[in-house]
Amino acid sequence: MGLRLVRAVAAGMLAALVGAGSALAGTTTVVYDDFTSPYKLADYQAKWSNSFGLLDMGVPPGDTRTFNGNAFQIDDAPFRTSADFSVFDHLKYIAISNQAFAVPAPGGTLTLSAQINAKTPGTQPGRVIHGTYGPPGSYPSGLAYSAPTFEGQQAGAVLNMVDFQTGQLFDWFVSGSRAFTLVERLPSAVTNPTLPDTNPNWVGPGKMYTQIVDEFAVKPGTHTVAIRYGRSASNPATASVQFLMDGRLVSTVDHVGLPLDSPLRTSAPSWTGVYPSATYPGGAAANGEELGGVIQSFAFGHGTFSLLDAYPYQLGWAFGPFGPECLLPVALQATCFQGSVSIPTSERLFGQGVRATFDKFTATTATP
Repeated sequence: MGLRLVRAVAAGMLAALVGAGSALAGTTTVVYDDFTSPYKLADYQAKWSNSFGLLDMGVPPGDTRTFNGNAFQIDDAPFRTSADFSVFDHLKYIAISNQAFAVPAPGGTLTLSAQINAKTPGTQPGRVIHGTYGPPGSYPSGLAYSAPTFEGQQAGAVLNMVDFQTGQLFDWFVSGSRAFTLVERLPSAVTNPTLPDTNPNWVGPGKMYTQIVDEFAVKPGTHTVAIRYGRSASNPATASVQFLMDGRLVSTVDHVGLPLDSPLRTSAPSWTGVYPSATYPGGAAANGEELGGVIQSFAFGHGTFSLLDAYPYQLGWAFGPFGPECLLPVALQATCFQGSVSIPTSERLFGQGVRATFDKFTATTATP
């Protein structure tokens, strides 16, 4: 039902994405994985890779993944692992598709969709996360930090649309009674740690961001979530992304690559304000850069996540022979020393988790 509904409303929304007057010559749909029985772990591993390891699935009580009823289930409640370093606390379980899907010519769109049913026991409305400013592992020695969190930040079942070449990704976070849409550009410290900061493709302060666009209530049960990306027919250097739930458009972000608070934007879009792109307290918002002419393809991702850290997630810190050390260029080291927040395990793991069912991962390409 979800994919048909997405197609039914696509014609009315497409003009906003790729430019008025654009005509689509054809549509190709690939059902990447629908977990059709008989389906075993070997079938899953042929389509998906756990590049960061099994994470929560690798510690007691062990691997809870099953493939019953032509769907993928994972019981990750409560969460079992935490990390006070970089983005690694966010990933409780993640799998990335072994196939990437090409972005069509300007005027076309690529849509990645899936069905998600999520339960998130242990989450608490508006729970405030506490920490202290300082390097990884330094809590409680620094100045106090605290911030309220959405339900989906505490625990969420996630659909990712990711390009590891640029670090650009788009996410759906679905929790028990809430959901949110997210746009993000990962730093090279995560996607390509060996890339020197002198390389023009290096992504750090000024280009990176993580921002929650819209957050809202959802009914319990299965939802079809979709992310649609397209380049402008009139200006191929620019691109837009749309987020749909059960066929309804809920978020649109234009000028992919520019943070929502970028000074380069001519008007400020409406968004939640989580997180500003300033990379340290008192810093300036990141400009970002248009990526419409750069991104070539996207892969699927899915998993269980939390998002409790303070942006920019301890950017620049690494562990040297004498403890944490800042590896950013001297001109950017304020990010390390003013923006880093250490959060203890007791604040990261408080009994929350995700029980999720994923199904019908589908890629739809509309060509101009």
